[in-house]
Amino acid sequence: MNPRLVLQTGIYGYGILGQRAETDLEGTLDAIRAAGYDGLEVMSSLLGDPARLRDACAERGLDTVAVHLFWHELDDFSWETLRALACDRLILSGLPVDSVSSTLDTLPALRDHVARAADVGARVAVHNHEEEARPLHDGRTPLEILCAETAPDELGFVVDLHWASVAGALERTLKATAGRCDYLHIKDGLIADPQAPHSFDLGTGEVELAHGWSTARSTGAIAVTAVERAMPAPDLPAALQHDAEFTRRLWQTGTVQRGAMR
Repeated sequence: MNPRLVLQTGIYGYGILGQRAETDLEGTLDAIRAAGYDGLEVMSSLLGDPARLRDACAERGLDTVAVHLFWHELDDFSWETLRALACDRLILSGLPVDSVSSTLDTLPALRDHVARAADVGARVAVHNHEEEARPLHDGRTPLEILCAETAPDELGFVVDLHWASVAGALERTLKATAGRCDYLHIKDGLIADPQAPHSFDLGTGEVELAHGWSTARSTGAIAVTAVERAMPAPDLPAALQHDAEFTRRLWQTGTVQRGAMR
């Protein structure tokens, strides 16, 4: 069975949508549904009116598959938002894990977040950027420490293929989270210049997406793949369609077709 295909909404004007969803939620959801996505991974800029978002998605047959927050945003987050959206996944980014000690120091608060999410029927998963996938002074990565210090039924992981590649640790990251990562971020871009201000069609950057996909599948079942871009797409309908078709072809054939960047 294929994974669910979802779109990350982005934040602060970044991401494939730019700020379109903030200014025209219903029209943007229409474009997402027309391109064949199953649902959304929602970031905080769209959480101001959960009921409106829930109803607008439901009218179009889209699910709110995950809410994605940065660690610092939890201070102002209402946990009832997850219940209101009927969302059973909370993805966390940007944990303060720049050393072994700081990684270990996050555990009490992380466990509290896990418990609060469970109270509203949701599971927490940690998402990696470059920092979480790079080794610290003891040779372990923050993700490896978090895996070692938590139980599989306690904490999940979302692997971002682009950021793991930037860290030079694509296979290592997928293998470290084996059996605990059923959710992938499919994103392309440059390895040496990950902040390049371009909207990369999947297959036009330097990430070995086919290798990442096959490695992820070999380490466990993937239930969700979230399409993501770092920058807004100039032609949103074309970009949504391209990335959806690319991802489905990747599922079916395990190969990618390289092309020119828009």
